Amino acid sequence: MHRKGQPLLLYNIWDAGSALAVVSTGKKAGAKALATSSWAVATAHGFGDGQLIPRDFMPAITQRIAACVTVPVTADFEGGYAVSPLDIEHSTAALLATGIAGLNFEDYVLGGAGLYSIAAQVLRIAAVRAACLRASILTFINARTDLFLQQVDTGQHAGLIEQAIARARAYQNAGADGFLSRI
Repeated sequence: MHRKGQPLLLYNIWDAGSALAVVSTGKKAGAKALATSSWAVATAHGFGDGQLIPRDFMPAITQRIAACVTVPVTADFEGGYAVSPLDIEHSTAALLATGIAGLNFEDYVLGGAGLYSIAAQVLRIAAVRAACLRASILTFINARTDLFLQQVDTGQHAGLIEQAIARARAYQNAGADGFLSRI
């Protein structure tokens, strides 16, 4: 669905009901794809954002969403609900079983400070890709960096561009298909 010059619009949803509402727009053509929003999913189910949803609950919600629509669903996987590459591979396998077509995977250290080093995040992304390959599921991995969010002085953002490019290249080499930076 990703084609140069034809941006893919992803509508953020938080449960099966919101997914159905977005794809079922009556006579108008509905969304061609959906994306979960970690904040919206967490809040809709009484949790805070930042992987505060129990590890097994997130795939359960995602499965309900994917099962009720016929369009591809990409999940906000946050930090993979794990730290080590082995644990990330296991949590990715559980997410892949939900029927998703893609996932967002971030480099922010949830519950910690800062970002994972490029070397550490490369191993984590490689674990996500390994789980996809092992399951033989074609999955779009969108690697996200919060590099710019870490610097609250937006006047300093220009100085971070080379670091963002280095992360993008390393993440692509590790198996990511796309790269997103939140500002």
